[in-house]
Amino acid sequence: MTVNEQFVSILIMMTSGVLVGAIIDCLRVTTFALSPKSFLKRFTIGFELVMWALLGALTFYILYIIKGGEWRLIDPIAQISGILLYESLFQPLFRFLGRIVLYVVINPIILFFKFIFSIFRKLILLIMSIILFILSPFRKVFTKWYSKFHSKFGKSIFKKS
Repeated sequence: MTVNEQFVSILIMMTSGVLVGAIIDCLRVTTFALSPKSFLKRFTIGFELVMWALLGALTFYILYIIKGGEWRLIDPIAQISGILLYESLFQPLFRFLGRIVLYVVINPIILFFKFIFSIFRKLILLIMSIILFILSPFRKVFTKWYSKFHSKFGKSIFKKS
């Protein structure tokens, strides 16, 4: 392996470290923002461990693609330095970009689905009120019939012995 190839592999491992740091940071910020009753909030440690395992497997897959499976001591050092580079330099930038994506992309989608849900809910309420209006004369008749039936038989049917 030439020096140029080693340098490129170190840069790739540092980049993967930055991405691992960004993914874990995004996971932590997201789980912190969830309600305490949420499934992910209750199992945060387990979910984070699963994410670390998946990211580790992805890192070894990257190593397999780039170096043919060769592993050297410089690879984890490069990835850890990438994670530290993310923590020291890129974290404010990634969080800013995350807020932009949240406000520009995700919030309008959520607002759209809430709007559709409210229209659907109001439509169901309208249909239910029309049905109740149509059935209101029958309801009055049924109430009178039920009160007569209950006064004659209701007390003796469920009487305790």
